[in-house]
Amino acid sequence: MVTCPRCGVSNPPANATCAGCGSPLHAPSGARPRVVFRVVRADGGPEALIPMKGEVMTAGASGDLPLTDDPYVAPVQIRFFYSGGRLAVEDAGAGNGVFARLKAERELPIGGELRLGRQRLLLEAVSPARPGEDGTLAWGSPDPGYRLRVVQLLDGGIRAAAFPLREGDNLLGREMGDIIFPTDGFVSGRHAVLKARGDRLVVRDVGSSNGTFLRLTSAVFVDNGDQFLVGRELLRVEIQAA
Repeated sequence: MVTCPRCGVSNPPANATCAGCGSPLHAPSGARPRVVFRVVRADGGPEALIPMKGEVMTAGASGDLPLTDDPYVAPVQIRFFYSGGRLAVEDAGAGNGVFARLKAERELPIGGELRLGRQRLLLEAVSPARPGEDGTLAWGSPDPGYRLRVVQLLDGGIRAAAFPLREGDNLLGREMGDIIFPTDGFVSGRHAVLKARGDRLVVRDVGSSNGTFLRLTSAVFVDNGDQFLVGRELLRVEIQAA
């Protein structure tokens, strides 16, 4: 039997793909790349280089790649695995999630999360205000027209400040913007733009130093140089052809 490196289901040797999740079970001969993980410490300490061995590499408080300096990192929080001849990654479904560095403009769905600097933000829909029988709104205030907002999440997922997003571009930064985080030294002066169009939102990094990260919601393929945030630890993946 062949065990799927992604979901753990046992498959007959003749299966080309997993019966459980559909992932390829056999890589083309000679196609496996050499993978090294560069761990960038949050405290600025020396980086670590850890090669991937075998079919699967986990990271977390007690993973193959140990991340022990953050109390909010789960025992196993991220899983790298081969799918055919390519490296893939997925959230192991624990802790505060896994975030991938944004390489191009991306849509963020309702319920999606992003990180910039030390900020973790959750996107929520805002219900339109409904007038009463006489046509006036509660408290006598007009509907400001916000349809989306981002909610600041603290360590452990505790909700903090909420920021409504106006239609169009909303600039996030440390020194200037519609939403600012003046005490977060890891946020650039101008960091990212959240472009609201009705009930849809697109995120774009504007050349920040430390990047903008979106939370993984499914398994994705990994390219050389991709970066992932797990807690406060940054993993940079270096892939070399076999």
